[in-house]
Amino acid sequence: MIKLFKYNKAFLVVYALFSIAVLIILSLYGKIEAQLIANQFYHPFFDGFFFYSTKVVEWFSFIVIISILFLKGAKWAINGLFIYGITALITFMLKRQVFIEAMRPTFDNTNFRLISSDFGLHQLTNHSFPSGHTTAAFTLFCFLALISSHKNRGYIYGVIAVIIGYSRVYLSQHFFEDILMGATVGTFGTFILFFFLDKINYGSWALKPIIKLKK
Repeated sequence: MIKLFKYNKAFLVVYALFSIAVLIILSLYGKIEAQLIANQFYHPFFDGFFFYSTKVVEWFSFIVIISILFLKGAKWAINGLFIYGITALITFMLKRQVFIEAMRPTFDNTNFRLISSDFGLHQLTNHSFPSGHTTAAFTLFCFLALISSHKNRGYIYGVIAVIIGYSRVYLSQHFFEDILMGATVGTFGTFILFFFLDKINYGSWALKPIIKLKK
């Protein structure tokens, strides 16, 4: 496990910096005040940017898993699906069984700015903690970092995951603490599950990509 962390420190560095930044923000301003401050910085361009950013994990994840199947092999696609499903289940159980009363910023929409209804964003009000989209983002891009042979790409994958996580705050769908917990579940859930699933011997058939690209 230590070697796995060491070889994939790029993604972990981004996660650590993100976590520290969020913890500082929360310690200085608190949950509500931090949200109000973040909510003051908006622009029509970022309305669209973060709206489509938050949509990435709603459809892009499926494309990624299929791509992994064709380009990396069945083992990675199967493990990816398991990891994605388990971290999603963990977040779902936390939302529905543990932190049932956690409300989203949209519960008090008199204080928080919401993007234009023209985007068609469904404004939820409950089951805020943790953020499911952030869990999915950090799971997906952490997994990509783990299976990538170019470990420095972990920085890029980490930044993308952070952008998706912050989109939930920008859109007033979650508080900072929600995305921090989602990122933590996604990151460490992926590392732990990957460590154990990687030991499964599927056979040589699962290690061969369907499409072999020329180098």
